[in-house]
Amino acid sequence: MIAIFGGSFDPPTLGHLMVVSHLLLNEPDVERVLVIPCFQQTGKNLTPFEERLRMCELMFGVLNRVTVSDVESTLPPEHAGQTVELLKNLKKLNPLVRYRFVMGADLLVSAPTWEGWDEVREMAPPLVIGRAGVPSLSADAPSPICPLVSSTIVRTALKERRYSDVERYLTEGVLNHIKEQSLYQGI
Repeated sequence: MIAIFGGSFDPPTLGHLMVVSHLLLNEPDVERVLVIPCFQQTGKNLTPFEERLRMCELMFGVLNRVTVSDVESTLPPEHAGQTVELLKNLKKLNPLVRYRFVMGADLLVSAPTWEGWDEVREMAPPLVIGRAGVPSLSADAPSPICPLVSSTIVRTALKERRYSDVERYLTEGVLNHIKEQSLYQGI
């Protein structure tokens, strides 16, 4: 089974790395994790896709059984950012593969409003990851494994070049890439 871990990854943090590590170490059915940065998100001004993809490669490249994919960039523009369309595309490319969709517990409330949510659940039943600071919605909800790390707070510190404030949230390779490319300074 392949676990699909998507997101804006703007930037990818150690919280994201911990989620993937948890999946690889503690979910016996997970053979591989496919990390997929979204190409775009409605209403969000994201760092260019190529930069977020490169940061994901730097962040997750240290792990075996993890692939960072640019598949979202191949979707038609009208489908970019739609989980259901991403899964349909993956199923078309690999019809025999069993998928699970990795999502944070904080998304459980809004997920039923997503376009095609029922199809998402059918094609790739969710693997819900607990998050620190997010209350459980049920008794069988997962325990928190993802620390409370906010990419928004990280971006704010990066904008102000407070690199020492974000060292604990980013890998050295990602932080060096951000510095070299002067990312987040114009936001």
